[in-house]
Amino acid sequence: MPLHEQLIQACLDHPGALMLEVQGLGGAPARACTYAQVHAAAEQLTALLPAQAVSPRVGLVMANGPEWVVADLALLIAGAVEVPVPLAFSAEQAHHLLAPVDLCLVDRAGQARLNAWLASPAWAGRRPPAVLNVDLDELLSRDTVRARRRWTREDDVCKVIHTSGTTSLPKGVRIRSQGLSDLLVSLRRRAPARAYARSFSLVPLSLLIEQVTAVYLTLLDGGTLVFPPDSIPLLGELGGTPVALLPCLRQARPSALTLPPSMVEALLAAAQTHILEDTVQRSERLFGRARPPFMACGGAPVASQTLAQLAALGLTLHEGYGLSENSSVVAWNAPGHFKAGTVGQALDHVQVRLSPAGELLVRSSSLFAGYDGGDPSSCGVDAEGWLHTGDLAEIDAEGFITVKGRLKNVFITAHGRNVAPEWVESRYRTLACVEQAVLFGEGLPAVCGFFVVAPGWTLEAAQVAIERFGQEHLSEVERAQRLVLVPAGPQVQREGFTVTGRPRRDQIWAQYLAPLAGATGAPKGTAEDRAAPAMRGAPQPALQSAAPWATDLPAQVSPLSAQAGHAGSRGLLLLAPPGSSVQALAPAPLLSRLAQAGFVLLRGYGPTMDDFSDLVRRLSRRITLDPARSFGGQGGVAQKVDAGLDAVGLHCENGNSPFMPDLCWFYCEQGPRTGSQTTVCDGQRVWAALSAPARQAFLQQDIVYSRRVEEDKWKRFAFHMLGGAKPLAHITVDDLVAQAGDPQRTRISLEADGAIQYRFQVGAVHTTLFGDGLAFANSLLGPSYHYERPRITFADGRALPADLLAEVQQVTEALTENIDWQTGDVVLIDNTRVMHGRRAIDDPSRRIFNALSYL
Repeated sequence: MPLHEQLIQACLDHPGALMLEVQGLGGAPARACTYAQVHAAAEQLTALLPAQAVSPRVGLVMANGPEWVVADLALLIAGAVEVPVPLAFSAEQAHHLLAPVDLCLVDRAGQARLNAWLASPAWAGRRPPAVLNVDLDELLSRDTVRARRRWTREDDVCKVIHTSGTTSLPKGVRIRSQGLSDLLVSLRRRAPARAYARSFSLVPLSLLIEQVTAVYLTLLDGGTLVFPPDSIPLLGELGGTPVALLPCLRQARPSALTLPPSMVEALLAAAQTHILEDTVQRSERLFGRARPPFMACGGAPVASQTLAQLAALGLTLHEGYGLSENSSVVAWNAPGHFKAGTVGQALDHVQVRLSPAGELLVRSSSLFAGYDGGDPSSCGVDAEGWLHTGDLAEIDAEGFITVKGRLKNVFITAHGRNVAPEWVESRYRTLACVEQAVLFGEGLPAVCGFFVVAPGWTLEAAQVAIERFGQEHLSEVERAQRLVLVPAGPQVQREGFTVTGRPRRDQIWAQYLAPLAGATGAPKGTAEDRAAPAMRGAPQPALQSAAPWATDLPAQVSPLSAQAGHAGSRGLLLLAPPGSSVQALAPAPLLSRLAQAGFVLLRGYGPTMDDFSDLVRRLSRRITLDPARSFGGQGGVAQKVDAGLDAVGLHCENGNSPFMPDLCWFYCEQGPRTGSQTTVCDGQRVWAALSAPARQAFLQQDIVYSRRVEEDKWKRFAFHMLGGAKPLAHITVDDLVAQAGDPQRTRISLEADGAIQYRFQVGAVHTTLFGDGLAFANSLLGPSYHYERPRITFADGRALPADLLAEVQQVTEALTENIDWQTGDVVLIDNTRVMHGRRAIDDPSRRIFNALSYL
């Protein structure tokens, strides 16, 4: 049965079932429509297509949503040739695909994007396409359907799909209707029954794999396709991030997901946040359902270590392999056909073999019908019908395929060593500081690596982490010995990588490396080491991703939620075994637990003040201080907490200045008889609980703290930061300015009485010390006991709206936990993730000391 007839039959079989749902910001669906409604709207739309003798080419310029699915179904029914165009395309790229079209179907977002393209010089003097606006409600309001149009397509081509080439212009891959139908039959045999009862779309539907998995597999299962709120960008769109989409997963309650590599990494980070959960608890937190969804991934290599870590947490990802030239999927790991570390076995309708050079060859009934434009990277089909994929692979005795990399990407170093870069790049991407990695080495004496550094990391710290990882985990032939580092951002992602995360190697070389080497053309030259100045004053992150949970920490571990008065906490309580002490605590496993929980309470170790100070020193790279507090014990580590008796609002230590430390420590020398608790609040949980408008407000604007600090306080601080290198009497404001770093974010001016006035700009939400997601961790609600209260505004000078602050107050109050102090307790807090405060002091005999440090 042709594909369009299968889809029509699905609509007839499930007329009242929910086919499409768009999430609302408040939890309830913003839009929803049934199979009968989508079918009726599609039939109405076919009647509006132009009358012509040959099958028309119709551009599809729309955002993800019901209108896109209606238009796609209508074009399949009518026999038109569909040309989907990503809204993220440039004007030149869009024109390249749309030049031969007869008509464009648009929604409001598509009309706005098309208008912008038409106004670009790329379209100067060129014929604009005809436009037909598609509105679901308007189509459903029509009373009768005129006779639908139906064309017979040339070569059975139903779509022209864009795919990346070696130039910035996309290739048009001609997809056949029968090929799609054969592919879907094989995929449905491989997938579990009713797996696609409820799927969730994360990337633009202009991608063929998203059409196949999110739309067609879902519709053929009689399932519901869920879209995120219109205000949240998709992956591959400007501003789209995995972290922003993670909360949508829980609301969507998906039974199936197709994840690009960037979302896989974000999912692992989110899954590891609460390591004590069982699989049901983890699934409910991440996906809003007791059983994890059926998850597929592909498009670019995913590190086997990442997949293994997810599997250990009860989250199995079914990695596959495909290319547009085979209508998407070639091979797939699925239940009953699964082998970790491979991309699975070929689908039933697909044959595979290796060429003498190790290139993967594919022959199937779903092969494409050719290209719309030539490109040096185009895949050829030989006389026997074998598609030369350009991918190096291995096939084991059971038919499982391991893809090693692109044949054209293998480089030979000046020393004659062959390197396939994709596997090495996937290893580097397991680092928390690395968002993307691309290696070059053709003819070079050493491998050159281009690294996109994740938000929240300085380039200097990332360079250290990358070099250390290479030394410890990669051979001398594989590891990057010359580094080019750039901060993450939409421009580098858009220009250097495809939506699925594959690097545009020639463009990266030409734009980022060749200018440094004085080279042009293909990446045959080398590049000098490059790292921009670090954002001094920002928290220094850990130089390695958090280690797995160690078993050599001598403590009994339980979540604070298991203790009375700590319901819902994500912190950990580590009870000391008899006779143990803090001196026996190994740094690595303790920090690993901190990475998972955000804060850790050590109880029963009986440390002295000096024991506490020694522990802080052992786990810290550098100690800092609050200049308004006095020291206790030896060595200038612990400071007496003295902030009166009133309650203290949630804050990060030094969070309203450019000197926010990584770690915040507390030591209880004398526990209170009653009350007097310290409070803690996990900023990751706060960020997940805030409404979408609140999150959007904090993502769009940084926060600015402005205030005055007396001369003795800032001089003491600068003296300490300099390690006593200058006498206190010789400290000047220039010393403080040098320590503050980035002059764009921190401005310091000296006043006549020796005090300073500073203005510090920083995000209210940011990535955390261990790189495991965004946290709402700041000092918006915090104290100013020893200092002038800061003025807090948005970066543009506007005051924070009262309703926004009220929501922050309400959410943080709901998530705040108490630490009920006992004498000898030690608390370690990730100061980049967890805010802390204090209840009112009921027992003034309580004695708490604090330490601040960088990891």
